[in-house]
Amino acid sequence: MAPTPNVFNPVFDEEVSRYEESGFRARRSRLGYQAGCERLGLSLWELEPGPMGPFHYHFGNEELLAVLSGRPTVRTPAGSRTLAEGEFVAFPRGPHGAHAVGNDTDGTVRFLFFSEMRGPDVIVYPEQEMLGAVEAMSSPERGGMATWLRMEGAIEHHEPETPDAARAPAAEATGANMLEPDFESIDEPPGYAMLGAEAARQAGAQHLGATVYELPPGNSVCPYHWHAANEELLIVLAGTPTLRTPEGDRELAQGDVVAFPIGEAGAHKVTNHSDVPTRVLIASEMNEPEVAVYPDSAKVMARQQAPGTPATGVRAIFRFADGVDYWDGEVDPGAVP
Repeated sequence: MAPTPNVFNPVFDEEVSRYEESGFRARRSRLGYQAGCERLGLSLWELEPGPMGPFHYHFGNEELLAVLSGRPTVRTPAGSRTLAEGEFVAFPRGPHGAHAVGNDTDGTVRFLFFSEMRGPDVIVYPEQEMLGAVEAMSSPERGGMATWLRMEGAIEHHEPETPDAARAPAAEATGANMLEPDFESIDEPPGYAMLGAEAARQAGAQHLGATVYELPPGNSVCPYHWHAANEELLIVLAGTPTLRTPEGDRELAQGDVVAFPIGEAGAHKVTNHSDVPTRVLIASEMNEPEVAVYPDSAKVMARQQAPGTPATGVRAIFRFADGVDYWDGEVDPGAVP
C-alpha cells in the first residue's frame, strides 16, 4: 500500500521550470493525484524568494489558496498584498479571479492550491497576451490536448470583461484562516458536537467548499455516507482522527491527505476516538443537484442544492425501503391500453 500523502511531510514530484526565465522558482507536491483524487485538484507549492509567477485567470475553474507557512504575496486586479499564515483566498472563474503569487521574503513559503478540475478550460494571461486551451485540467503525462497561443494574429478576437477589483474576493483579507478559524458551535445531536468554520465560503469561493472542523473526543463530523455528485478530500490539521471507509477503520496522522471519490468507494466517516480535540479540513466540489447515501441507516438524501448550503429548494430524505415504482400514482386506473 502506498504511503498516505502528507501536507507536513510532502513528496515533491514536480520542479516547476516553465517560468525560470522570469526568475520564478518553485516546486510542488501534487497531493490530489497522490491521494487518488479524480475531480478535485490539490497541490502544495514551495516558492523560493523571487518574483511572481504569471498573472492569469481561468474561465472554467475556480481556485482556492491556503497559506501553510511564510508570507507569500498575492496580486489581484486590486494590486498586491502580503498574505498571513493560514489565510484562505479565493480566485473565482473569469477575469475577476485574475491572480499571481510570489515570494518577497528571505525564506521559502508554502501554500496549498485547491482547484476544480473541469475540462476543457481556457487560461488567459492578459499581460503576455497569451491564452492556454486545455482538454483536461491535468498534467501532460496524463494525456489530453493542451496548447498555448499568442493572441496576436488571431483570426477573430473579442475582448473579455475587464477585471474588476471590486469583484475580486482575494483583494482584501476576509478573515478566513486555516490556523485561526472563525468557528461556529454545533452542539447537537449527541455524538456530532463540533466547531465548524466554512473557510471557502468566508473567502468568497462559489464552486469549491472547504470547512475546518474541530472535533471533541467521542464525536464525528457526519454519519457514514457517500456522495453521487461531489468528490471530497480530507486534510488532518491536528490530532489523530479515525477514518472509516469500505476497507475498515484506520487512524490518521497529522497532515494526512485522503480522497473520497464519488460513489460507494468514497464512503467515509471521521471520528475522534482520542483523548484530545482533533482538527480536520474537508474540501469538496460544490455541484448541484446532489444525492447522498447513508448505508448504516439505509437512507438517501436528494437535494437541489450543493452540499453544505442552505436548503432553499427541494430536499428530501427517505429510506430505500420506502421507495415506490416509477409509475406509482401516475397511471389512471381506468385508462385503456
